[in-house]
Order: sequence, then structure tokens, then C-alpha cells
Amino acid sequence: MPVRSAPFRGPALPPAATTPSGGRPAPRRPLRSLLAAALIAALALLVAPVAVPSGSAQAAPRLCTLPDFTDAPVGTPFYDDIIWMACNDITVGYADGAFKPGKQVTRGEIAAFLYRQVDPDVKVDQKRDFSDVNPGGAHFEAISWLVDAGATVGRADGTFGPNDPVTRGELAAFLYRLAKASFTPPSSSPFTDLGPGSANYRAITWAAAQGITAGFADQTFKQQRNITRGQASAFLHRADSHLVANRPPFDRVPPSFTVKGAGWGHGAGMSQYGARAMAAGGHSVEQILQYYYTGVDVTQSTFRAASNIRVHLASPETTTIQSTKLNSGTAGLQRVRIAGAVLETRGAVRIDEDGGDVLVTMPDGTRKRSSAAIVEWPGTRFWSPDSSEAATVRVPAANGSQPLDLRHGKLLVTVINGKLNVVTELRMNDEYLYGLAEMPSSWPAAALQAQAVAGRSYALRNMNSLKAECGCHVWDEVRSQKFTGWAKENEGGGSYGDRWKAAVDATLVRVDPRDPTSTVKTAKSLWYDGSIVDATYFSSSGGHTRSARDVWGNAVPYLQGRPDPHSLAAAANNPNASWTQSVSQSTMAQAFGLPNVSTVRFTLDDADSVRYVTATATNGDTARITGNQLRARAGLKSTWISSITAP
Repeated sequence: MPVRSAPFRGPALPPAATTPSGGRPAPRRPLRSLLAAALIAALALLVAPVAVPSGSAQAAPRLCTLPDFTDAPVGTPFYDDIIWMACNDITVGYADGAFKPGKQVTRGEIAAFLYRQVDPDVKVDQKRDFSDVNPGGAHFEAISWLVDAGATVGRADGTFGPNDPVTRGELAAFLYRLAKASFTPPSSSPFTDLGPGSANYRAITWAAAQGITAGFADQTFKQQRNITRGQASAFLHRADSHLVANRPPFDRVPPSFTVKGAGWGHGAGMSQYGARAMAAGGHSVEQILQYYYTGVDVTQSTFRAASNIRVHLASPETTTIQSTKLNSGTAGLQRVRIAGAVLETRGAVRIDEDGGDVLVTMPDGTRKRSSAAIVEWPGTRFWSPDSSEAATVRVPAANGSQPLDLRHGKLLVTVINGKLNVVTELRMNDEYLYGLAEMPSSWPAAALQAQAVAGRSYALRNMNSLKAECGCHVWDEVRSQKFTGWAKENEGGGSYGDRWKAAVDATLVRVDPRDPTSTVKTAKSLWYDGSIVDATYFSSSGGHTRSARDVWGNAVPYLQGRPDPHSLAAAANNPNASWTQSVSQSTMAQAFGLPNVSTVRFTLDDADSVRYVTATATNGDTARITGNQLRARAGLKSTWISSITAP
């Protein structure tokens, strides 16, 4: 996987060093002539390049018979490094025959050098990564390759800076990522101007440990100093064995790929397992919510306090509704309001779509037709709340495909797109939330209350208007929020359900505090700049939440990525703190739209989540998709991916 150094927010890899004369060297392999190749083969048996400190004229012996650059004759600093660059088609220098070893290297030039050194034959996509690097422009292919190879994510403003100089620290970071090294940095720095907390510390100390650099004579590294073409040649020469060793093979089609990662879900907003760990650590509901939702206010509000919400349950062509008494489990009463009539029964009611109408058939054979029907049952606000006939009603094939029992509310049945549209209407702040099955009821109270407030805020945000495709505010499935009705409220025979109901009740105030069924007066919800928050949440992260911009493409001020060690803490007891999934060759090829996939590479964003994934086929074709697309197409748990390997 592309390994990222400690926070790298500076310039991305220097753009590919196209030759200053404007030309590009021919493909690196094979070398320029059979004679050059023969000489290299012979010399390889005798000598090997020697890594030496930056600035030294000592180096490996000459590798080919190309003429010297006019300004870099034998004996000058970096002579053998520069000749190695030329012999390997990494550079041809300037049109006037000079190399200009003392000139600063730009980010575009370094990108080109590295592209030609590591992977010159790969075909790159034509997708634009940075606002200042255009398809068809100078260094575009090399910079695109650097992104695909996991060596750069550019700058925070979406630019790459192809004409800006490269610093020594930045080049070390580029090499470290391209080498895909696994390296534990020393606790004591080998350089006096570099500490364990310095930017690029891991990459620079890795480069020193590999003999790629020894720094300066005064024991400094000077990572902010712009690097010259000669110094860059030495760095690249000494790093070659590390970079070439990771050049991907394109000659095999593995049967599958093993993907390792952490976390589960889209990653924006509150991490539920993170909330669990925070609650276990003594954090309050307000502290949990304000940690995951940046800058929000947790407000006790009258906004829609007693309003009803409509939840879509099912869209069958036909269905049968049956009520069950709570105190006996026997058939309960139910009544149907249709075409001005009120039909009451203890038997099952059949409802069909018929020519665009709702057709109700009662157990005694009575049939009524209309554009809509309402089903009610005892023990609700709509029919005798205190009745000994209190019941639940079952809706088949709801909640995705499972039957769903309702304790509260009523059913509204209409026809949409040639099918029945079954919706429940119930009070949002308590009756709906009692059935919200988004968090285990056994978790700490503060976590449950945080979930109740987040779920309420999400619902409030969706109550502005009914969705035309369902006549509802929200769905009963995870496309909105998971709603299981009585199953959640009665969880564990009521023991766990009571814990969840208590958490919901702890976040609201009723008109009559002594009556647990009285109308809600105020309830806690999340607000930002005077508006209700779109309180998205997910199971767990891989150590850092994601921003709304990275997940959905639009920036939301309160949905910013932030460190999330809580998701991975022991107190979270998170079963997805790490995971491994196998993805078949056919699935991977289909995900990328390629005939096959030989190798896969990816880049990470600021949340250590996959931003782009690039696949290469055996014919050399490449395709790049986002991490979000790979997750959806390959069925992965998250985009916090640490490796994608083939057996």
C-alpha cells in the first residue's frame, strides 16, 4: 500500500521532469542501444552503485557510453549519478548539451524523473487531479501517475504546483511512499535539525537508514532547502533498488485480491463505536455529539416537538394486515377507514392494488375500493390509548423483506407506480425513535442518548416535505434510518427495549412529566447556524472520520474529518477494528471496467481513507475509480483500506 509519512501537507511530488528542451526521453527500457545494454550487463558483474553522502563526487562507475554533459564532466560532483540518469532514459538534459546540476528541480520535473525511473511503460488515465495540471499539458502523465502510485495527494487547495521547487524533505517523502516501505523511525534523530515530531521524519530517517542520504557535514538535513538537479540525481540513483523492487508486474491475472482495512460505513459524522468508547470513558452526551459534529449546538427545542413523521414500510402488489393483542398474543381488533366507511374486525385484512386503487377485502368478504385506506388498532393515540385491547399490527415484507410489528401510530395505504404504498404515521420524537434500531440497547446510556439525538436531528431534517416516490419523510431501511418498530421497543422481552426507551425519554420533556405517554414539549436536537443539522452517522472509522466533501462531494461545515481513536479503542469492543475481505478477479475487473486486473494501487486522503484506486490490466491499460466507488462495487466495509494484495 502507499505508505504516508507523518503529516505531509506540502507540495506533492515534483512534477515529472520533462526535459527543459521540451522533449521527452524515449521509453526507458530497452536502453538506447544494444552496445549500451551489453556494456551494462558486463559492468554489472563487476561493480554496483555505492550510496554516498549528498554532494560527494564519489559514485558508482559509469554505466554506458553516452557523451558527458558539457557542465558535468568526469570528476564533478554527482557525475556518476547524472550519467546513470541519462543511461536509464530518465533525462536527456538540456538542448544545449548541459545538465545544470546546480539548478533547482521543480515538482513537475521530479514527477517526470520518478515516472520514467519506476514505471515508464504504464498507461495513465486522463482524469484531472489538480486545478493547475491540465490533461495534455506538461508533466500531466507523470503527475497523474504519482497520484495513482500513492506518492502525492497534492495541496490542500487542490493544486499541485508543478513549477514550484522541491525541498529535500519532500523528495524524501516521495521516495518513501513510492518504495512502500515499512519502517519504524528511530527515537533519536540522526540529524540535529530534525526531531521525531518534525514533518517527514519517518521518510527522512528511512532515507538515511538506506544510505540514500547522509545529510550535510554539520549533521543537519535541511529539509526545507530546495534540492538541486544534481542532488536529486544522487537521491534517485541510491533509491533505485527500493523503487524498482516495487515496480508492479503486469504479466499475471490473480484469481482474487485480499483487502485489509478497518471500520465500517461511509465515515462522515458520528462514529457509533466511537461514541460507545467515549461514553464508557465518562464523556457526556453533549461532549460526544460536539466531538463528532464540529461546532454544533445541542439544543432543547420546541421545533416540531409533537409532529408526526411518515415512515415508508413496504411497496407490495398485495398484502395482509393482522393485529395481535399484547396481553394474550391472540388475534386483536383492527379497523379500516376507506371510502367513508369504518370496517372493524379481528381477522386478517387483505389489501390489493387494483387498477390504481386500493382494494380492501375484509374476512367476511366485504370489499371496498378507494384511492387510500387507513388501518388503526387499539392502544394507540388514534384508538383508545388505555384500552385493554391494546395490540400490535404486523406488516409483511417491510424493513427490507422481514415482517414489521407496530405498537404505535397508524397505517396509510395508497398506490404509487402501480404498487401499494404502505406508510406508518406516528409521533417522531418518541414513538418513532422508540423503534429506531441503530445501536445496541446494552450500550452505555450516554452513547444511547447521543444516538437518539442524532437520529432525531436526522429525522427533523427530512421532515420538510414528503418524498414523492414514497409519500414519506423517511424510509424504514438504512437508506434513511433502520426502523424496526415494536421489535426494538420490546427488545429482550422489554429489558433492553426499556433501556433504549429510557435513553430517548432522557432527551425530551413532556407536557405532563408524570405521564410517559403525554405530548412532547421540547426535545434535544443538533443545530448549526440556526438550522437543524443533517446528523449523519456510521458504525466505526479506521481511526479518523471523513469529511462530507470526501464522502459525498459537498462540503458541510459540521461534517469535518477529525481524529477518531475512540473507534479503535479497547472500550469500543469494535469487531471491525480490523477486517479482511476477499474480492474475486471478476468482481475487481467489473469494478474497474477492465478485461482483467493484474495489479491494484491506491492513494489516501487526510483521513487515511482511500481517495483513488488504480488498476492495471495485463495489456497495460489502467483505470482509476474513487475509494467510494470501490467500496460500493466490491462490497467492502469501508474505505479505510491498509492493503490490497494478490495471492
